[in-house]
Order: sequence, then C-alpha cells, then structure tokens
Amino acid sequence: MMIKTHIVLFVFISLIMGNVVQAQKDWSLNQCISFAIENNINLRDYELQEKLSIENVQQSKRNMLPAINASTSVGLNFGRSVDPNTNTYIDTEFFNNSYNLSSSIAVFDGFRLQNQIKYQQFRKQMSAYNRINASDDLAFSVMVAFFDVVYYKGMLEIANEQVEASKLSLKTTEKKVEVGLQAKTDLLDMRANLEREELNKIQIENAVETATLKLKQLMNFISPEEMILIDESSMVFSEKVDQPALLFEQFTTWSPYYQSIVASVKATEKGLALSRSALFPSVYASGSISTGYYETNIDDDGNTVAFNNQWKNNKNQYVGATLRIPVFNKWANRSELTKAKLELERAKNSLDDESQKLFFEMVNNLTDLEALYKEYSQYVKRTEVDELAFQAAEKKFDQGLIDINDYYIAKNRLANTQSQVLRSRTQWEIKMKVLQFYKGQRFWEMDENAQ
Repeated sequence: MMIKTHIVLFVFISLIMGNVVQAQKDWSLNQCISFAIENNINLRDYELQEKLSIENVQQSKRNMLPAINASTSVGLNFGRSVDPNTNTYIDTEFFNNSYNLSSSIAVFDGFRLQNQIKYQQFRKQMSAYNRINASDDLAFSVMVAFFDVVYYKGMLEIANEQVEASKLSLKTTEKKVEVGLQAKTDLLDMRANLEREELNKIQIENAVETATLKLKQLMNFISPEEMILIDESSMVFSEKVDQPALLFEQFTTWSPYYQSIVASVKATEKGLALSRSALFPSVYASGSISTGYYETNIDDDGNTVAFNNQWKNNKNQYVGATLRIPVFNKWANRSELTKAKLELERAKNSLDDESQKLFFEMVNNLTDLEALYKEYSQYVKRTEVDELAFQAAEKKFDQGLIDINDYYIAKNRLANTQSQVLRSRTQWEIKMKVLQFYKGQRFWEMDENAQ
C-alpha cells in the first residue's frame, strides 16, 4: 500500500509539474505584455521619478510652515577677550555657554509658496502620466515583437511547405530522368532550387531566433526555454469606420502621453507665476529667545552666579518683521520673467505640434486599417486560386505538359501570396490593437475570455 501511495503521489506531482512547465512555455500576447510590465527594469526608474515628485509636493506644502531652529554654544576664552556679560575687555580665562531658539514665517511673498505647490503638483501629474505612458509604450513594443515572431514562424511554415514540395518533385523527377522521360537539366535545376529554398528556410529560422530574442529582452525573460506563442487574434472587420476627429477628442481626454504634455504646459504656467512673484515685496515675521551662562557673571561677594539664576536673568526675547522690496537686481528678475514667458510659449507650441501629429497618426492608422483588411481579403481569395493553379501545374509538370519554369512560376506565386496573407494579417492586428488603445482600451488588461 505504501508503494502504491508513493507511485500515485509521484504521478500526481509529475502531472502538476508538467502543467506548470507547459504553462510557462505557452504565451499569449496579454501574458507576454503583463510579464514585461512586471519585470522590465526601465519601468522601475519611472516609478522612482514619480516617488520623487510626490516627495517634492509634500515638501512644497511643508514650506508653508514656520521654520524653527535651536542652537547652543560652549566656549573657553583665553587671553584678552570681550566679557559677554559686561562687553568690556578682560585678560582672564573664563567659561561661557549660550542657548538660542528662533523662528520665522513668511507672511507674504508674492504667492511664491502657493505657486510652488501648484507647480510641484503638476510635475507630479507629469511623472505619473510618464510612468503610465512608459508602461503603454512597453506594451506596444512587446506587441510588435510578438507579432514579428508570429510572422516569421508563419513564414517558416510556408518555407517548410516549399521545401517539402520541392523534395517530392525532386524524387519524381529523379525517377523520370532514370527512365529517360525527363531531361537531366531539369533535375539539376530542381536541385539548385531546392538548395535556394533550404537557404531561405535557414535565413527565416535565424529571423525567428532574432525576433524571439528581442521579445525575451523586452520581457526581461531570462530562460533558455522555447517560447510557444499563442496567437488568439482573428480578423473581424466592421464597415463602420471611426471618425478621426471624434477619436482624437476621445483619446486626448485620457491618454497619459497627451495629458503629460498638458500637465507640462500647466507646470510651465506656474513657473511663470513663480517668476512674477520675485517682483513683489515680501514680508517675514520672526522671533527668538536666548539665554546664557557666563563664568564672569559674579555677585556682590565675588562668586559666579549659579547656572539656574543666570538662565533666568540672561533671558532675552525678540519679535520682529522684515519687509523686502526688490528695487534693482541687475534686471535678473525681469530676465527670468521673460524667459518664463518664452518657455510657456514653447510648451504651448509643443502641445499644438503633438496634437497635430496625433490627429494625422490616427487618420493614417484608420486608413491603413481599412486598406489592410481589403488586402487581406483579396490575398485570401488569390491564395485559393493560386493553390488550385499550383496543383494543376504540378500535375501538368508530372505529365510533361509544361516545363520546369512554368512549374516554379506557379509554385513561387503561391508562396508569395501566402506570405502576403500573413503580412497583411499581422499588420492589421497591430493596427487594430492601436485603434482599441485610441478608444481607451488597454487590451492587455482585458479578460482573455471577454476577447
């Protein structure tokens, strides 16, 4: 019974481990993107920048609080020095000890502190949007790399079919040459073509390895295991094409990339307000309390006054206010104000430029999306015709009714059409994912069952 129990347990664990390994080898597009976002090293830097910006906001708010400083000093004077108790010169050695507590607060500083808070808040928004945008950029980079692997693996299947078809035709031709039914030159041509197809297959295999390595690098997937990609996409086309203007309006309301630029403009506006605040007068209130102990402070009997008594007797309080009026600072404040205005114009111009680029990018993507679907549909129809044509050419070649050139024309035309079907399909998938993103759908975060 113990042996049977161990065997059953071993089989059960093996099945579980087998499922884990299998799960690790099979990768859908969403899984690749999710893994990349969780493990990509560069995204960590954006997270740190966001944390820094949050701390800057908190500190800008703390700057509204009063500043409080405490200090103390201990000294031993030798030779001729000033008596801190009587402010007269003495030649005796003495010990002194002082304490000070001071505070100051800005009563009015041209709203500099308030503008600084707003400025840092917009900077924090920029950092948050930049982090999200970097994550989105990584998702699209992984998506393109994913479909590159899918494309090259599809091309490899086409190349394998070509090689296998050539090998079968070569065997048939060899038999015909042996019995004198076909010229030996045809056999040589077929061998040369097979070698070219074998070379093409090797080149595509190298392209598959390169594309897979790029995908792994983006994912930070350090493993020698083969990645088995699951392409769950399907060609579904709607006759209703989105209007670019409506799509642009929808996209700009939530896009982290666009909103980051908007936040940059707002931060620059607050930067201009900060420059203006330097032209206003500022008022600061301050106060302090201090005391000290001096060995030269003696009573009527010639004894040094006790520390507790000196702590009370030497206590000093101060309350005051400081008004600072900027009169002339070598035109530096005015220069900073001018530069801040120019920076704001640059920021607004950058926003207009990016808006224009985004709009026409949407127009191009929508046009490409429709064109690629039409190309795909046409190439699918053409594949059916070319496949029938190749089958007919193959039979005619076997019967000696056409020469080898006509046979390879039909064969290569079929392979080219198949590759065009694969190309248009993968490009359409990429464009379709971009369109979903424009609508606010991060497809890699959606439930796979809902797709």
